[in-house]
Amino acid sequence: MTPERIEQLKRQYTGKRLTVDGGRPELSRFADRPGRVVTVNHSGRTLVQFDGSDRSWYDIHPDFIKLEPSP
Repeated sequence: MTPERIEQLKRQYTGKRLTVDGGRPELSRFADRPGRVVTVNHSGRTLVQFDGSDRSWYDIHPDFIKLEPSP
């Protein structure tokens, strides 16, 4: 993935609120948990931090997240 594409993804996703597509077996534990995109890594995957006591970051492909509409 090119550096230009990574920067484009960062502008598109960073700071946005989201939920995860829980239909994927490997992502089912995140279903219906709101979170936010912290940044996009150099592989083009979003680094997501979910609301609640778990403050870890998870890398999730952008195809499997649903951005929430802006207030």
